[in-house]
Amino acid sequence: MLFRFLTLLFVFCLCALIYPIEFFYQWDVKVTLFFEEIRHPILTTIFMFITDIGSIKYTLPICIVFACFFYYKKRKLLDLVMLTVIFFTVRQLNGLLKNLFVRDRPSFEYVYEESHYSFPSGHAMNTTAIYGFLCFITLNHLIKSGKQKSIVLVSTIILIGLISISRVYLGVHFITDVIAGISAGLMLLIVITSIIPKIRLFFDKNRRY
Repeated sequence: MLFRFLTLLFVFCLCALIYPIEFFYQWDVKVTLFFEEIRHPILTTIFMFITDIGSIKYTLPICIVFACFFYYKKRKLLDLVMLTVIFFTVRQLNGLLKNLFVRDRPSFEYVYEESHYSFPSGHAMNTTAIYGFLCFITLNHLIKSGKQKSIVLVSTIILIGLISISRVYLGVHFITDVIAGISAGLMLLIVITSIIPKIRLFFDKNRRY
């Protein structure tokens, strides 16, 4: 876990260090312009819907429905508390990071205009942490079949990947914003999922006395 966390931290810091450098900025621009060139009305409609799945108007209701169902079926209160923690923490952390780096958004032909700064991508960071955690508790408590676990895991990765790509396709983020967002979201996910067993162990020990 520590190695993974440090690797992701390295990736995040690398993106933060290289994006202001002209050579790497030009590659950021090339990727953005590539997606701009392949835009098509049907594809744009699809990616607009996909990017919405990463917004709070989808993540919040999904988390509420999931929490209600999960608590009713499994009574795993700690996991639901940590879901609430990760939902609000990742959003606050993303805002702090955006204000720290104050990177302007791409100024090319974006599909729609976004407010706030660009680095790191909020959609990439939020969905990685939130949907990643939903995947984590689903695999741990709801699914036993190895095949079904693989399907849920791969589906979650694909969803996060599509949401992240949609941000570049729509012209509201650079690719380095997205990579950094995914890295930061995964770091938070590692921290939260590492804390849960320790909290359980603490309460289990206290029940014995």
